[in-house]
Amino acid sequence: MAFEYDSRSADKFVVRLPDGMRDQVAAAADADDRSMNSLIVTAIRNELDGRARANVLLDALAKAAEAKGVPHANA
Repeated sequence: MAFEYDSRSADKFVVRLPDGMRDQVAAAADADDRSMNSLIVTAIRNELDGRARANVLLDALAKAAEAKGVPHANA
């Protein structure tokens, strides 16, 4: 049996947008032939994924610097 997504049971969160941003979001979603919700969820997911990748990269750089004896900036 295939999983069916029910948006009525999904978590909900009200977002207050600055003046004019709703129109920008609507135009971007329309240009990409998808819903405003889909565009906003994708933007949030990309932001969170980007932060996670940045943290992994920073950790790797800190370990590489430590291995070479370079003092850490927070030390």
